Amino acid sequence: MNDTATPAAPATFNHLVVLANPAPDGFDHSIVAAYAQEVERHHQAVQVRDLYALGFDPVLRASERPTVPDWSPAPDITAELDYLRHCDILVFVYPIWFGLPPAMLKGYVERVLGAGYSFRDLQASVGQPSVAGKPLLSFSTSGTSLPWLDEQGQVLSLKDIFDVYLWRGLGMSQADHVRIDCVVPDMSSAYAGEQLERVRQAAEKACAQLASGRYHERAEAALQRRRTSLGHD
Repeated sequence: MNDTATPAAPATFNHLVVLANPAPDGFDHSIVAAYAQEVERHHQAVQVRDLYALGFDPVLRASERPTVPDWSPAPDITAELDYLRHCDILVFVYPIWFGLPPAMLKGYVERVLGAGYSFRDLQASVGQPSVAGKPLLSFSTSGTSLPWLDEQGQVLSLKDIFDVYLWRGLGMSQADHVRIDCVVPDMSSAYAGEQLERVRQAAEKACAQLASGRYHERAEAALQRRRTSLGHD
């Protein structure tokens, strides 16, 4: 009989990728594929939620407002919350339309990330249990150039009203954003390849920070800052 204990298998980190683009052959799908391949190459797990392919309903009903007595999530939201609870990093992939993410993704934020989370919770940054302490990584695409978007004030505005707002309001650990511009039907294969390499590098970095505990350290620091701001020890 061999008394030597079998070493425990290394923990698997889970990446939840939420895609919001209705075009099945769009570049955003290539981004998701590149990200997933790199994550799996690092022996971590990835779950993709393609909101349009799933037929996700983005419309928030009055009965879903967290101020409703005896509130409980709708069945479809219960499933999405389960994916969130079991992930270690949340990844958004979406195009920029009229300066903002698609309404589909905004609906996901309202119905899923906002499930049971009131404006008072958001204002106090108490932390949405399903994502508190977890990092947010976003990949956005645009047909116009980044300099042009910056001239319109779109880059800074989107960062403030979406990335930073969600990161702080939901009690997440940080928010990073990879912007890919000039995504058009006739873009060169060389340019597309360069951008997908950026995606793979971002995925590699995310995997490394999860494995090293760096994200966890930032989450603990963020939690301590929230406790201090709220007057807790």
